[in-house]
Amino acid sequence: MTMDIAALACSAVISFIIPLIFFLSLLVKGKGQRLSLFLLFLAGAVIYAAMEWGLKEHGLAWLFNHTDFEKFMGAHYIGYLFTVALAGSLLTLLPIWLLCLCMKKQVSFFQGIALGLGYTMTESILLIGIRSVNTIIEIAKGSDGEINTGTAELFLTGYERILMTVIQIGIFMALIYFIREKMAGKGLFLTIFCHMLAAFLPGFFIAFSLPDFLEVYDRKTALVLVYVVLTGAAFASGVILYGLRNPLTGKKKR
Repeated sequence: MTMDIAALACSAVISFIIPLIFFLSLLVKGKGQRLSLFLLFLAGAVIYAAMEWGLKEHGLAWLFNHTDFEKFMGAHYIGYLFTVALAGSLLTLLPIWLLCLCMKKQVSFFQGIALGLGYTMTESILLIGIRSVNTIIEIAKGSDGEINTGTAELFLTGYERILMTVIQIGIFMALIYFIREKMAGKGLFLTIFCHMLAAFLPGFFIAFSLPDFLEVYDRKTALVLVYVVLTGAAFASGVILYGLRNPLTGKKKR
């Protein structure tokens, strides 16, 4: 139980504290653009909240209540995962695409990072952070709250949040670069595709460890596949971010 609490606390820190520290460091470095950094950070948070509200709270709820979507999900689970991943990518990247166009394509490197941090921090808090804190509080009160996830997977949840943060910020920055280089349409298509894959593949790999999909491999193998792919994607995103530092800050390589 002690290790479970440590894992939950780690996930909470990764969700709340670390992104906030990074954002505050941006404000310290971004002299002269602190207001824009703050506003873009808020914009990122609003975009995620709107995507979550539109997709899950209303979009999927409406489909389940008014169509045969539940039957579709049961009969075509992979198709369901693909549909949700694609819809989430569209609802995430279209607002960012429009926002960058409205800013006349002049989103700087630091501003793009602030936008991405606002989005990913809100995602981490709503998906992991609040749940982790609530579980720790219930345990501290002596409640009989069950932790159905193994300790190793609880730690991996925090690691996944780090990977997804790097991946999503890398995708956002790539979109900003494409818009600046007058390739807005091509950039939107490519980034939606990459974002959709990052959302779809984890569920795809996990699906084939379930009885309904013949248990092609066990859950441990599924998790290995998930984290190998996400780690590779995060590494690629890190390379993209490093390569975009100069182009998006106006600096020329010597």
